[in-house]
Order: sequence, then structure tokens, then C-alpha cells
Amino acid sequence: MHRLPAALLAAALALPLLAAAAAYPDRPAALRGVEFIRTTQQPDGGFGPLGQTMDAIYAIRAAGLDPNTLATDGKTPATYLRANAASASGPAAAAKAALGARALGLDPRNIEGADLIAKIEAAFVPGTGRFAEDDFSQSISMIGLACSGVAAPSTAIRALREAQLADGGWGFGGFSDADTTAIAIQALVASGVPRGDSSVAKGVAYLQATQAADGGWGYGGASNASSTAFAIQGLIAAGEQVESAAYVKVGATPIAFLLSQQNPDGSFKGFDVAFATNQAVPALAGRGFCETSTTPITPVPAIVPPGPPATGSGLAEPAAQGVLFLVAGLALVGVGSVTLISRRGAR
Repeated sequence: MHRLPAALLAAALALPLLAAAAAYPDRPAALRGVEFIRTTQQPDGGFGPLGQTMDAIYAIRAAGLDPNTLATDGKTPATYLRANAASASGPAAAAKAALGARALGLDPRNIEGADLIAKIEAAFVPGTGRFAEDDFSQSISMIGLACSGVAAPSTAIRALREAQLADGGWGFGGFSDADTTAIAIQALVASGVPRGDSSVAKGVAYLQATQAADGGWGYGGASNASSTAFAIQGLIAAGEQVESAAYVKVGATPIAFLLSQQNPDGSFKGFDVAFATNQAVPALAGRGFCETSTTPITPVPAIVPPGPPATGSGLAEPAAQGVLFLVAGLALVGVGSVTLISRRGAR
């Protein structure tokens, strides 16, 4: 499997006290997550199916690394997207691919001739304001447009607002859940709805009311990393401070819960550790879907001495050096600050 140099990983994992005490965002923990994600890269340059590959791209970019520098047998995530963009079927899948394109620095309107924005727009039904029947896919479709600089139709915004349930959440089959609610909040805010809007406020109130005693959120059950990560992203989009007293439950915060779910290899616990890790990393990095593509890439400072010769790990040397510098810098200053998709059908 492809990994960052062992010494680098050891240095990152040797900072448990720093990770616990560092101000949010927690980039050291996010980087440990990326180290695991690297091990899931496939020979085609992707990280599994289209949706999961896009999630991995967001995570890597949200952590401040350039996914274009990660390669297996010379194939990068961009290689994968160019080969698979045309296969994105449905507006939510196209929206995820469009977000992935932006994170890679590609034009979502022309990926080897595939126009991902046109794919999203083609699914829109003006009479209903819907891109998709379910609220999760509706929200992802709106995010894909808005974060690509294309205004979501006003009727789409209205349809999503009207789908909000009495308890303030959004979900499937008339039942609210944290995942869909968090995505809907991001979609509304990305589409220009003010953070102080009643729909956003009610969504935030739903997330506050459903936060578990351990600081996390679950999907109809115990807290899990994926749902908690989604909730964190939604709250950030709404302008909430997820480490504030409002989100402290029996001494635990959402970030503390998320960190408690990280395994020694950097992955996160879940029904699918790759899926959970892809969701958790952007949340720990403090980045929503729209902010992922604008996350500053860690530069390679001149003070970092040259690393050892490349060993075929697939990670470009500058990126590895940049992370090494970050870990060293964090050990000195005690701060990790770099200014986060889909559980459902877009996978």
C-alpha cells in the first residue's frame, strides 16, 4: 500500500497531546486521515467508485494537500475523473463530480467533453423546483451548482425550504436525520440564503436538539463519525462555533467525539472505514463543500532539507515535505489552523 514516509507518519502520530489541545480546525488529525486515504488509492488513480473517489478528493484538498500529487502507476485522481466524468448519472452524481473537478483545478463544464453542470441542470423540473425526489440529492445538486458559480434556481431553493419538516430537520420518508439536515443547511447557505434565515435557524436548532450526550450525532441510532462530520459541516456553514459551550455535552464536543473515532492508522470507525474517513477529514479541517477547493495548499518552505529519493510511494516529494514542515511547525507552536459528500444516491 502507498503511504507517507514512516518517519513522517510517526511524527504525526506522536502528537496526541497536541491534537487534543490544538485549536480547531485540527489539521494533524486530518492529515492522519489523509494518510489512510492514500492507502485506498487504486491503480486507475481513483479511490473506489466515482462517488467515493470524489469524497476522497474533497478530503485530501480540505486538509491542505494537492490531490493532483497523489499517483499510483502514474495515474492521479484527475486521470480517474477524466476517464469517468461522462459516467456520472443523475444530478447528485454529476454535482459531486463537479465539486471534485474544482478541487482538482479542472473545469466542471469540460471534463474530456463531459459538461457536469449541464448534467445537473438537465435534471431540473421547473414545475416542482426539483432536481431529485429526495432532499439529500436535491441539496447536493444545489451545492454542485452554487459552488461552481452557477446560481441555483429560486424554485429549487423554495422546494428545499418547503421540504423542511416540523422538527426543523430534513430527511427521508417524513423522518428527519442529521446527515440530510446538515447537507440542506449547506445547500441553502451556498445558494445565497442568509444564515439568519428561519429555515437555516430551524435546521441548526434540530441539530442542537439531536446531539447525543457523547457530543456526536447518529443516523437513527448511536453516534457515528460520518453523521457527526456532516453535522459539523452544516453547523459551520450556518456560522456556528462547534467548539462553543452550546455544543458541549457532558464535557464532550463534536470534535472530541470525532477524534475518539479515529483509529491508529488514521482511519475512522464506521460501517465502511474509507467512507467514514472521507467524511471526517473535511470536518476536522473545518471546511465545507464549497470551501474545499479554496483551501490553501501547504507550500514547500526553503528551510525544509531535501527528503530521501522517491521510493514509488506515489506521493510527490514536495507534498511530503510540506506535511513534514507542518508537523514540525505544529510541534513548535501548538496550533493547527488552516482556513469541510454523500451518504445517499450520489455514491
